[in-house]
Amino acid sequence: MKISLVIPFFNPNPTHFSEMLQGLLQADWREFQQVEVILINDGGSFSGQGQIADFIQQAPLMSVQMIELASNQGVSCARNAGMAAATGDWIAFHDADDISLPQRFIQSAQFLQQNPDVIAVAGDMHVFDEANPLASVRLFPLSHTEITVDNLFYCAMAQPALMINRQRWLASGVYYTPKMDMAQDWDFLIRLGLHGQLANLGVPLVRYRQHQQQRSSGIQREHANRHVRQIWQDQLQRLGIAVTPELLHAHGLLSPYWLWQITDLDGAWALTESAVQYWGEALIEHNHSSSYVDPTLLQQRIRHIQRQWRAWQASGQASAQVTQLFT
Repeated sequence: MKISLVIPFFNPNPTHFSEMLQGLLQADWREFQQVEVILINDGGSFSGQGQIADFIQQAPLMSVQMIELASNQGVSCARNAGMAAATGDWIAFHDADDISLPQRFIQSAQFLQQNPDVIAVAGDMHVFDEANPLASVRLFPLSHTEITVDNLFYCAMAQPALMINRQRWLASGVYYTPKMDMAQDWDFLIRLGLHGQLANLGVPLVRYRQHQQQRSSGIQREHANRHVRQIWQDQLQRLGIAVTPELLHAHGLLSPYWLWQITDLDGAWALTESAVQYWGEALIEHNHSSSYVDPTLLQQRIRHIQRQWRAWQASGQASAQVTQLFT
């Protein structure tokens, strides 16, 4: 097997960058005949030359390729450049400040090899920060059926743990959308899932670093990013819905979009019973005609969200904590 790692970076913390590279040295590469590491500098002033030179010395069997973009074009363009340069059977994506667990690559590659209908696979994440080596664990749905339903509401696969079948991806013609400053992974995976099966392994594959420099940390909780709203709208349209501002508003307020703290509690509290009921029936009925996602699972998801919202309303306190929306 041959694997390509695509690692875009733009002025990362040098220590975090070094820790990421050290994590690659700890990985299990024994089943791979060739490991191709493609580093893409997205027009930043930090070149990482020292860290990369040290990495090459410690990993003589790895092939390391540097791509220097003349200007900052965004992570989507950087990933696209890396994918275009990749020659492996599998392409694994890696952020410049995360740390892959040692078995990540072999577990994912073996799964893709054993499941040729799967175009992309990922897994769970251990979230950490400077103060806490394990702040939380993020779990994701396992099957293609579950993932496509959950993709109506949030990104149901972890980009930092993602690996794709290169031949299936080439046949799909799907690339990351340029200039998307957020949710580009969600958009990419939704379109990729139209050309093959999606899967999550159900085991942790990566340590995901959470820190203030991340783009997501600056979101105002009252307003979802415009790209997130556009994905919600596109997904509702794929269900066959003629999306109104009111329906899109309700969908955004009720979607358990856990990755960023954008939930507008005041707005969700102000929703009426009729609006919540209409939202659910619209998704279920239009999907019955379009067959975009599994109808039984969608109905379960909708009813669970509605039940949680009604229980929250019945508490009489908007400050009451709503825990897990999806089980």
